[in-house]
Amino acid sequence: MNITFILKSFDTGGVEIVTAILANKFHKDGHNVSIWAFCQGDGIVLNRFCKGIPTEYGGAFKCNKKNVTQLHNYLLNNKTNIVVNQWGLHWIPIKTIQKAKKGLSVKTISVYHNDPLKNGILQKIDNQISNTDNFLKRHILLFKRFFFRCITGFSMRYVYKNSDIYEVLSNSFVENFKEFTKIKNTNKLFAQTNPITINNSDYTYNFTKKSKEIIYVGRLDNTQKCVYRIIEIWDKLEKKYPDWHLTIVGDGNDRIQLEKMISNLQLKHVKLEGMQYPRQYYERASILLLTSDFEGFGLVIVEGMAFGVIPIAYGSYSAVYDIIENEKDGIITPMPYNVADFVSYLHKLLDDKIMRQRMANNAIEKSKKFSLDNIASEWYSKMNKLLSQ
Repeated sequence: MNITFILKSFDTGGVEIVTAILANKFHKDGHNVSIWAFCQGDGIVLNRFCKGIPTEYGGAFKCNKKNVTQLHNYLLNNKTNIVVNQWGLHWIPIKTIQKAKKGLSVKTISVYHNDPLKNGILQKIDNQISNTDNFLKRHILLFKRFFFRCITGFSMRYVYKNSDIYEVLSNSFVENFKEFTKIKNTNKLFAQTNPITINNSDYTYNFTKKSKEIIYVGRLDNTQKCVYRIIEIWDKLEKKYPDWHLTIVGDGNDRIQLEKMISNLQLKHVKLEGMQYPRQYYERASILLLTSDFEGFGLVIVEGMAFGVIPIAYGSYSAVYDIIENEKDGIITPMPYNVADFVSYLHKLLDDKIMRQRMANNAIEKSKKFSLDNIASEWYSKMNKLLSQ
């Protein structure tokens, strides 16, 4: 197969990293793979692609004549027969693809990398609604939310209509997609999870080598990821467990705010490591926290599980229930969010070494379901069936 992935940019994010992992796997398995992005972005993720995979980017995130012509020539030169649109929410990529593939025999798979019921704009408005007591302002925000929900639903329906396959990251998201878009004919809709993006084939789990460390891995963002909650949780634990420490791996716009919060609370056993390759943290950490108000799949959960890191995740999105079997291979705290739920479960884990060892072993076993080989096989099955139609 000749496969071209379409990205918004070559910025470093979860979608781009997953794309690199899949592209490299497809390339290794003998397929011709290429990458095209609307913008260059920071370009750091380019280092993750195999040298044999060509990459190219346009001039801007626009559906204009220049991008259409450039992408058409790129698909033609690479003899592309399948395009994987990794930006399954916005109308610009799919419209550009539709125009660029005219006259070419190309099938399109679009992927939505979040819970269809939620996105950053809607969550930000929801936060504003919950934080205001002003009657007029509340109703203005409710109207604003309704407007953006309509726009988002329209955009997703447009992408779905113009794709041969539309993928969401969880079986539970299938119903969410139907609810959000009101699409009745969903014969093109499939669930396809992401693979573990860190190779752990050379890793041997040893409980005695695990440190008394709790980690968070991800973007430092208080709208979606709600990293401030992790600081709040740790504030209620640090004094009782002086031999444990918290490590936050990642960067983002809210880093300064989090640093101030740590300083104001006078926390001593917290480290902000910035953007780092997370494998070393997974190898040594015992517990991973995720307190997001919404996620697509929560890839850091399965990555950590592959290294015996026990996840404690807020049950705010349905896909987390596809990953964690509660209190067997991880813990899911109930909605609505309550800091006391996290603190209570952490008390149990930190006090019970046998429980940690048992759950860590179960987590490693569960993670095998999301291995790159398994996920790649699922992709091949869908793509071969699509090309045979």
